[in-house]
Amino acid sequence: MKTWMRIFSSAILTTGLLCSAAWADDNSEITASMKAVWDKPDHPLVVKPVVVADQYAIAGWLQDNRGGRALLQKGHHGWQTQLCAGKITAELLQQAGVPSTTAKQLLAKLPVAEQALSEAEVGRLSSFSGIVKMDQAGHHEHAHAASTASAAHHH
Repeated sequence: MKTWMRIFSSAILTTGLLCSAAWADDNSEITASMKAVWDKPDHPLVVKPVVVADQYAIAGWLQDNRGGRALLQKGHHGWQTQLCAGKITAELLQQAGVPSTTAKQLLAKLPVAEQALSEAEVGRLSSFSGIVKMDQAGHHEHAHAASTASAAHHH
């Protein structure tokens, strides 16, 4: 009986470690994909926090005195930014095609993850004006208002 308990305990520990490793990989991949598009030597991009549920993630980003939150989706080519906004809501996630169960998970995880940020950082995340949808290359779509597109260009 003790042997089975050790095996069971080892299996649980291994599963937990694998889940942690998967989260770390997703977090690193999300950060790398966002930095590949928006990080500049004189304007570094900081990505934090990142919450993941299924094939979707919400990542906060800070750059200079700006900030926002990005919705990402994992596809065949890795994590791709779908949109940027100051506030990610259930309605916005639904419009973006995120399954309701996944949306609920993301929205439950986000405030917990943001507790690690300073009040000023959370304020910067919320300061992004409007909603900017991205194309497959991570660039803003040109169909949006010039002021919103301009905000995304500086992201």
